[in-house]
Order: sequence, then C-alpha cells, then structure tokens
Amino acid sequence: MKKNLLKAVLLVITMMVGGTNSAWADGETVQVTITSEAEVATYCNCDGKALDFSSVEGLTAYIVSSIEGLINLQAVKKIPAGTGVVVAGEPKTYNVPVIASADPVVGNLLIGVTSNHSAEEGDYVLAYRNEVRGFFQAEDDVVIPAGKAYLHIDDESDARSFLPLNYETTGIGALLMNNEKVKKEIFSLSGQRVSQPKKGLYIIGGRKVVVK
Repeated sequence: MKKNLLKAVLLVITMMVGGTNSAWADGETVQVTITSEAEVATYCNCDGKALDFSSVEGLTAYIVSSIEGLINLQAVKKIPAGTGVVVAGEPKTYNVPVIASADPVVGNLLIGVTSNHSAEEGDYVLAYRNEVRGFFQAEDDVVIPAGKAYLHIDDESDARSFLPLNYETTGIGALLMNNEKVKKEIFSLSGQRVSQPKKGLYIIGGRKVVVK
C-alpha cells in the first residue's frame, strides 16, 4: 500500500472551535465534521477540552473495547481531552458541547493523536477502501494527523492486514447496515475478503455467520 493511497482512504474529519474564546464558557462547542461517505471516522479532541456527545443528535462516539476478530465498539457520552474515539453519523457538521471535565474512559484501545504521529509497525488506521470499512495496517511512512486516533497491536501472532468493525455490538449497525454494500461484505476470521465462502465461520456484513 503506497503512502498516497492510504492517505486517500483515511476518513476525513475536521474540527473547529466555535463560540466564545473563554475557556469552559457557556455554550462553547467544537464542530466535528464527518465528510466521508463511510459515515464513520476517528476523532481525538486534542485542544485540551473535554466533550459531551450525549446531546448531539445524529452523532455517536464509541471507544474500541476489544478486538476478537472484529473491532468491538462501545458507546460513550463524555470524553476527557486527548481521548481517541470512533464517531458515527451522517456526513455533516455537528456542534459538540465543551464541558469542564470528564472522567477517564476505561478500557479504550484507541490511541488519540494530539500531535502528528508517524505510523509504526503494528499501527492500524480506520479507512474506507474498496467499499469496505475497518482498520487497515498503516505503512511506516504514513503520518497520522492530530485530531484522529489509531489502534496498535504489539502481538505479531495476531497481526493481520485488516480488522473489520463489529456492527452487532452497538447501534452503529443501524446506521451502516442501511448500506446494501455493507450487507454483502464477507471476510474470513483472519480479515481476508472472501468472494465465494465455503463451509466455515465467516464475517458477513459485520456479523459472524456459519456457512454450511
């Protein structure tokens, strides 16, 4: 995978601070814009502010709680500064309220990027490539920009080129499963895309399915 190709498939998410410039001021928000047709992206609030997603209609934040062949997601409402999350929603700009503080998020495998990070061996980035959503291995020469998040897997025995999202773990499935292309995605448990599955256990449309 070449550097420019991976950059092209990285999900784009931008952020701008709106409202007054006073820290923790009433009504201050951070604008989170999902511009990719994939409807999911990674995000890190790297400007030193805690955020509250609970009242933002149409946008949900998730942590990666575990990796069991699939990426398991868990919804969160409030996150402290520097927390990496996956955000899901229709492509548009959302105003996320700034709050004074938030409790640390426990069990999150995502690493928030507060300053540009040069990808290393074992790093995975969320991407939408060939109509497939998931975390792909990042090449060493790719720079993951501040404001995003990534996964890192140290165990070489568990390394694979692609880790698909588990649509059954959270409400993210209700959003993504409306896409007919998602319903047809088939992968082996090792993360390899399969066109004609034989007997066995596969990941079809983000769910584990036994093909008989």
